[in-house]
Amino acid sequence: MQLDLGLAASAARIVVLGSGSGGNALVVECGSRRLMIDAGFSCREIESRLRQCQVDFDSFDGLVLTHEHSDHTRGAARFAKRHGLAVHATAGTLAELDLEAKGVSTRVIRSGEPLEVGEFMVEPFEIPHDAREPVGFVVEDSSGHRVGLAADLGTWSQLVWARLTDLDALVLETNHDLEMLRSGPYPWPLKQRVAGRHGHLSNAEAAQGLPELLSDRLKWVVLYHLSRTNNLPALALEAVGETVSRSGAVAQICVSDQGHSTPWLDLDDSTAVDAPLTTGLDRAREDRIQGL
Repeated sequence: MQLDLGLAASAARIVVLGSGSGGNALVVECGSRRLMIDAGFSCREIESRLRQCQVDFDSFDGLVLTHEHSDHTRGAARFAKRHGLAVHATAGTLAELDLEAKGVSTRVIRSGEPLEVGEFMVEPFEIPHDAREPVGFVVEDSSGHRVGLAADLGTWSQLVWARLTDLDALVLETNHDLEMLRSGPYPWPLKQRVAGRHGHLSNAEAAQGLPELLSDRLKWVVLYHLSRTNNLPALALEAVGETVSRSGAVAQICVSDQGHSTPWLDLDDSTAVDAPLTTGLDRAREDRIQGL
C-alpha cells in the first residue's frame, strides 16, 4: 500500500514506532528514503503506526534486525514480504528465524563489516545479549547524519562504546530500575537474566556510560526498551537527565514508549519537533511523584 501524502520529507530524521518488551521498531529517514530497524510488532500494527507517522510503505530501502527475539522480529517476515523488502541480519539471527522458508529475501550481515542498504550505510557491531548473534547498529545516511542504536545489551563496554562516536542521535537502552527489578514480580531466575551481563541495560548503567558518548554534535538521546514492569519513564529520564545536565551537553532526551510512536526527531535541528517531548528533569521528578 502506498500513501500519497503530498508532504515534503525532512532532510534527515528518525522516529521510534514503539519500544518495550512487547515490541520494538525504529525508522531512519533520509529525504524520501527510509530504513527500518527491527519489526517487533505485528505487520498490521507496524503499518498502522507508519500511517500515523505519514510514511509511505514503499519508501523503505530495507529492514535490518538486531537479533531474533520476537519483540524485535514479530512482524518482520510479513512486512518484508508484503512490501518487497530484503531482511538484513546476522547468520545466527537468520538461522533462528528461517525467513527464506517464508518467501522472504535475506542478506547476511557481519559484525564489523559495513554494508550499503539503499541510501544508508549500516555498520553492525557485536553486543552482549542472550541471543544467537546479536548486533547493534550505526546507520549513516547519504548526507552524513549518523544514528547509533545500542539496546538489548547486558552491559556497556569500551568495545561497544567505541562504535558510538560522532553521532547525531543515540538510541540507548534504559530497560529497568534495579530496585524495581529486585522488588518486582519476576521470578528470581528471570531477574538474574535481566540484570546479567547478557541481559538488559539498567537506567544506572546507561547513565554511567553515557558521558563518554556525549558531544557537541549529539542532538538526541532516545531512551529505549523500557520495561513496563521494572521501570518508569520518570526514573529513566531522571537518571540520564542528570548525566546530560552535569555534562553541559546540548542533547535533548526523548523517552520512547511501547504503546505509541515518538515524534519525528530532526537530526539537523533538535528544536524542530512536531509534538511535545518528555525532556526536562523537572518533568521527570513531577511524574515520579505522581506515580508514587
